[in-house]
Amino acid sequence: MKCFTLFFMLLAAVCAQAQPTTSAPVPPPRNGSDVISIYGEAYANINGVNYNPNWGQSGSVNTAYDPGDGNLAMAYTNFNYQGTDFAGNPQNASAMEYVHIDIWTSNATVVKFSPIDNSGMGPAEVLVDVSISAGQWSSVDLPKSAFTGMSWNSLFQLKFDAQAGNTPCDIYLDNIYFWKGAIDPTMDATLSDLQVDGATIPGFTPSANTYSYGVPGGNPVPQITLATTNNPMATASITQAAGIPGDATVLVTAADGTTQNTYTISYFYNSPATPAPAPTATNVISMFSDAYTNVTVDTWNTSWSQATYVEDTIAGNPTKKYTNLGFNGIETIVADSIDASEMLYLHLDVWTPNMTQLKVKLVSFLNDGFQGPNGDSEAELTFALTQGEWNQLHIPLADFTNAGLSSLDDLSQYILSSVPFGSGILFLDNMYFTTELVDVNDLEKAKPGVIVYPNPVASGARVFINTDVKTVEVFNLNGQRIMIANQPAINLHGLESGMYLVKITDTKGLIYTDKLIVK
Repeated sequence: MKCFTLFFMLLAAVCAQAQPTTSAPVPPPRNGSDVISIYGEAYANINGVNYNPNWGQSGSVNTAYDPGDGNLAMAYTNFNYQGTDFAGNPQNASAMEYVHIDIWTSNATVVKFSPIDNSGMGPAEVLVDVSISAGQWSSVDLPKSAFTGMSWNSLFQLKFDAQAGNTPCDIYLDNIYFWKGAIDPTMDATLSDLQVDGATIPGFTPSANTYSYGVPGGNPVPQITLATTNNPMATASITQAAGIPGDATVLVTAADGTTQNTYTISYFYNSPATPAPAPTATNVISMFSDAYTNVTVDTWNTSWSQATYVEDTIAGNPTKKYTNLGFNGIETIVADSIDASEMLYLHLDVWTPNMTQLKVKLVSFLNDGFQGPNGDSEAELTFALTQGEWNQLHIPLADFTNAGLSSLDDLSQYILSSVPFGSGILFLDNMYFTTELVDVNDLEKAKPGVIVYPNPVASGARVFINTDVKTVEVFNLNGQRIMIANQPAINLHGLESGMYLVKITDTKGLIYTDKLIVK
């Protein structure tokens, strides 16, 4: 009996150590302009935080764990990794010096952390070790320099990861915030508010000096209407932007008369002013277009996508819009997969203000469902985009099959990915399969400096491409590939007079198209 009593006493002692029974240390008082708080009760937290997004992680999240003294903490139980999302309220933390975390665990051995940045400047994330001591609160201040190369210009997510250590495990968190040291008030050259057209600029924080401000296509140049200094003795001088794209600035001079600080707002068009060109093909399987009857699409934004999706209109024309785009899944599974085996092209009209490349992936379930006995087949292609105008991508389906897609008769997923990852803004219209080659004058133009020459060219002569190539393919106007080469010089012997389409895949995998006239 004594053995059992001792066993239960030891078990109770172990269980008592599995959770914190005291709260984390209280952070010091700080100026509001010196802190961006994500979780905790010491400072005002930002709005729009989702503490438990569905990233396929194990375990659960409790944002109101009470260790017994009423000062709440956040519990990650059965933890392997966990995200926090505030994509609707991204934060410019570029001027912050540290990120603070209070962490408690009884059984985790390695915990890594990274903020996630979607500005496209520097790496999106860098996982850094968080110091932990079992059975007690550890207060950790990670310097920005530890996250090598990160800009912190547009933080929209946080990630905690324990997969390098003991998993699953339990951790408890409190006081998650970014901060910087206070400055002498007489040297304070910061703003407490910065308004454009009567409203505070999205994501404004006194410590951040640069902002990108999207303007709907066709709108007039916005105006800075208010710039309030933190120290009333400081002064602010406003210079408005002359156009779009363009920069507006606020020069703040501190009360000491010498310390200065400049805030810059870079305006850009974040949506097209006109709708996508009206399609002209007649033999199509349309997924989305006003010009055709569309097949049923289960979802234009799967639960596993990393993108924000809305239905938009451009000059009255329905258009799909994706923001914070890393990758986005589209599915035709439940209603019916698409049989494109008799089609020759996939067409998409896309517009972006900030993406340099779009990756397009097709996935076939091979007629037995997701990961059925036949397995799945997929292929992804990469396309260079011209920012600020509609890009008409008219992609030969043979490119997907040549890249590894083994079947076109059971297409179920269509995945669009952004370069840079996580920050893409993409408008999508006229997504359809067709047998027809569109008017070559409407095709995606070759990248500036990538040309086919001479053009026009005499039959039997040679043409050249002024870039390193992986493949050069020539198609007739029926969409049939009639020639392929792996060097930037092609002999046109045997080619009849007429118009052709040249498809160039460079050594980086980027694809360009141009027309070729043979005399």
